[in-house]
Amino acid sequence: MDKLLLLIMAASGLSAVSSAAGRQYYFVYDRKNFTEAQRYCREKDGDLATVDNMEVMKILNNTANLDNMFYSNNSYRAWIGLHADSWRWSLSDTSFYKPGETEFRQWWPGEPDAGYSRKVCTAMYPHYYNGLWHDLSCDHSFYPVCADVRGENIN
Repeated sequence: MDKLLLLIMAASGLSAVSSAAGRQYYFVYDRKNFTEAQRYCREKDGDLATVDNMEVMKILNNTANLDNMFYSNNSYRAWIGLHADSWRWSLSDTSFYKPGETEFRQWWPGEPDAGYSRKVCTAMYPHYYNGLWHDLSCDHSFYPVCADVRGENIN
């Protein structure tokens, strides 16, 4: 990650962390709907986070700054890149994945229930429910979790 992007992240109150895979993950403490969150991450040379193993789950769960995430009784929700378009990840470039990583799921029991008539996306609850995932309307405003990715065919 270049020094300018690190400076921007620090000035914006973002929290960055590395996974063993060498990716940088960061929470954006500015609520956005799923489409806005995806656009924001992509403008920063990234995409919404792909949570492809338990190590990434633990890192994100332990990195979230809950003081920056509280906004109501239903707070602490963060967008990750999984959406109900055949339950695929926002980062669709398969060169970023090892075998089996695109199939990793950590749903809360009974989820996904996809009981919405609108587009459905995935939110994690850092520090609560062990970071397990829920499917929710993409129109809700939550905190994006971005991953710094480089390469072609990010769509």
